[in-house]
Amino acid sequence: MYNAPMQTLRAGDVIPVQARKADETVYRSWKAMVESVTDDLLVTIAPAGSSVFNIKGEDHPILHHYRAYYWTKKYYNLLEIFDPNGTLVQIYVNIAAPPEFKNGILSFKDHELDVSKKLPEAALLVDEDEFAEAVIKYGYSKEFQEKMYATGRIALELAENWQAKPCPIFGDDHA
Repeated sequence: MYNAPMQTLRAGDVIPVQARKADETVYRSWKAMVESVTDDLLVTIAPAGSSVFNIKGEDHPILHHYRAYYWTKKYYNLLEIFDPNGTLVQIYVNIAAPPEFKNGILSFKDHELDVSKKLPEAALLVDEDEFAEAVIKYGYSKEFQEKMYATGRIALELAENWQAKPCPIFGDDHA
């Protein structure tokens, strides 16, 4: 869960971010710049071309500019995804535990269920097959499954009605 060290972050700080499975395995990691931080929300940005490492340590640079919203008490985080020209192309919501900030690393447990809204299409609940596998692998209780699907319904509405900010502007070293 959220903890006080996140309050020490400032706009412009570059921090490591980790997406973890329910068993704590880090399956994706990257660095992002803090765009803003409040008591209940951390917003980070990353330019196209930024390195993203998978569980094998392989680098797969992102193809788009990203802005990520991590709420400290919500079971989801949201990505605004922009093409390199700055056009919003997708809203993506990870159904995930609230973020943790420990030892200078922002991380979250991904519960596999996601919402994707590729503009101009409607938002869709996706990765139900991955969630079904996680239910078996990690022993998600019936109550937990119901909570994640309820969160998915909230995320569908959120993605459908989200008003994205303009594409982040990156310095010349990221252009």
